[in-house]
Amino acid sequence: MDYSRETGDVEAFSATVSLKLLGANLAAFIAASGLALAFIGTHAFPGIAAGFFIGTASTLWLLRIARKGVRMDPEKAGRFIPAAYRLRFAVVAALLALIMYKGILSPWPLIGGFLGSAFITVCTTIYLAREESSHA
Repeated sequence: MDYSRETGDVEAFSATVSLKLLGANLAAFIAASGLALAFIGTHAFPGIAAGFFIGTASTLWLLRIARKGVRMDPEKAGRFIPAAYRLRFAVVAALLALIMYKGILSPWPLIGGFLGSAFITVCTTIYLAREESSHA
């Protein structure tokens, strides 16, 4: 996967990374769900599922912001990216807080699923970076 700095190549690379992150998070979700159902019970499954979904959606939203920022002029991107990051953080934080405040789901499985998604995303990104550097 040798990509130059052209916009089309960056977008193709970002789309490939997004798909790989989605696949890794889906595989981790299936494994975590199986472990949760086997060892914890069915009461934790909805929280883990919601946390993984929110974490994965947040990551994909983050990559979409980066893709849009690459296509913009530097001045416009300098305003758009920080505003979009703040909006993403506020939406995710409000959604997690609302779910916990209303008592819809137990907070610990929800946070565990969210952090699990973040952990899988970081590990997958490190793996993809090492794979990319070994082919360079």
